[in-house]
Amino acid sequence: MQMIDREPEATVRQDLRHAGAAVMALHCSGSDSTQWQHLDTYLAQDAELILPTLAGAEALKKGWSRKTYTLADEAKPLVAALRRQAVPVHLIGHSYGGAVALHIARHHPECVASLCLYEPTSFSLLGNTGPGDRNLFDEIETLSVAIEDAVAEGCPGFAAQVFTDFWGGVGAWQALRRDRRAALINWVPKCALDFGALLYEPTDKALPAHLPITLMVGTQSHLQTRRIAELLAEKAPQTALVDVVAAGHLGPFTFRDRVVRLIGAHYQRVGLLTIAA
Repeated sequence: MQMIDREPEATVRQDLRHAGAAVMALHCSGSDSTQWQHLDTYLAQDAELILPTLAGAEALKKGWSRKTYTLADEAKPLVAALRRQAVPVHLIGHSYGGAVALHIARHHPECVASLCLYEPTSFSLLGNTGPGDRNLFDEIETLSVAIEDAVAEGCPGFAAQVFTDFWGGVGAWQALRRDRRAALINWVPKCALDFGALLYEPTDKALPAHLPITLMVGTQSHLQTRRIAELLAEKAPQTALVDVVAAGHLGPFTFRDRVVRLIGAHYQRVGLLTIAA
């Protein structure tokens, strides 16, 4: 494991060069494909940036619940898209999207060239590693049940506020634009499914030992996500664990330029992109 105590001093310009492989970027829960669309600015014209939108509240119409929905269900259409590529794809992911990327790397390693993740929420890793981690697991499970109950009781707005303020801090909900709040209220019935997929994912499948991984973690983030990053880094020898100073879980939004710089550094490391010094 490679430990990095500070961010690279390189600056990103708009002349990053692409070496041929595609990049798929997966958004966090409650967001959509537009979260990562700015990355296209940093790729050459011949680069392919794949920006899928993960399943939303429509997933409930198929009968799934918090106890039955899995990351395999979420990943199925993504894997189909990856298999259509001529070469393995580099995956970027934030939060839930990062956990989905990890699932794909574990179960379909032939499709993945590298991982660059910001705080993947693989909560199931906390369930069997000691009482301290179990307490962190139980906190998230309790949160997921509370959000599910609020939706069932006809209070999706309250459920969306609880979710947003947990990850963004008290007041994050009120700081959102009205259209973003409306979008989250429409999405929040899916929230319990996402939590269930994250909490109950089997942990017996190892990551490929050769896979280059960069894990970004905000220094002001929750104990859960920081601990998950530590556990992942302990098990994956090719991991660079990077602290994003002063950032929280929503760092890809609130510290966007800094996160882009770290993504560029990752691709410089794996030889996909070159980054200006």
